[in-house]
Amino acid sequence: MIISSKENQTVKFVKKLVDKKFRESSKKFIVEGLRSVRDILSHSPELISLILVREDKAGLFENEVVVAERIFETISETEASQGVLAVVDIPQSKQISCDSVLYLDGIRDPGNLGTLIRTACAAGYNDIILSSCADPYSGKVVRSTMSAIVKVNIVTGSEAEIIGLKKSGYTVICADMSGDDLFLSNKPVGSKICVVIGSESNGVGTEVRRLCDMTVGIPMEGDIESLNAAVSGAIMMYNLKYKK
Repeated sequence: MIISSKENQTVKFVKKLVDKKFRESSKKFIVEGLRSVRDILSHSPELISLILVREDKAGLFENEVVVAERIFETISETEASQGVLAVVDIPQSKQISCDSVLYLDGIRDPGNLGTLIRTACAAGYNDIILSSCADPYSGKVVRSTMSAIVKVNIVTGSEAEIIGLKKSGYTVICADMSGDDLFLSNKPVGSKICVVIGSESNGVGTEVRRLCDMTVGIPMEGDIESLNAAVSGAIMMYNLKYKK
């Protein structure tokens, strides 16, 4: 059976998931793309509640729901859709337990946020605290994470989380251009670290910066004032993790 009506209840439900409030109330979000859906199905199959495929992609998955092409186009958020999407449960936040934590302060650009989440997962920063950031379960962010969104522990937090981490023995490190040279600093870094990255436009907030134990920056040449937040975050995370 192929769904061929836009009035179908499944189609209506998936369409509503583009709205943040509905994602929050239903505790579900959309993952698009064959590779990402397969990756999540392999890593966390229990989180997938529904897989929809365009009719020309029928037969890729067990228990898939096949949707007519003209209807699938109305539920896909991508311009060149691969014809595969999944409805996924938003993972429940857990207590922070990783020795390497990433704190993101005011990252509003979806592409930067998604890339930072993906990089954190690759670098072993499995606990990620988001403060005043874009919605991590929006389509643009999820696509940028390439399925890493379900492989890390996302925690919505504030300065209180930094205070708690400090009490638990974490060294909290602020990334800022005014800080000590990341590659030359000899300041001791503990076995447990929290790297704090702010937005390109505003940097790390004053109160958060005040709570940090140290501030480090990336040296610049060529009359360049700053790097993309995701690029800076990647350099910081890898260097500080393996500097321990």
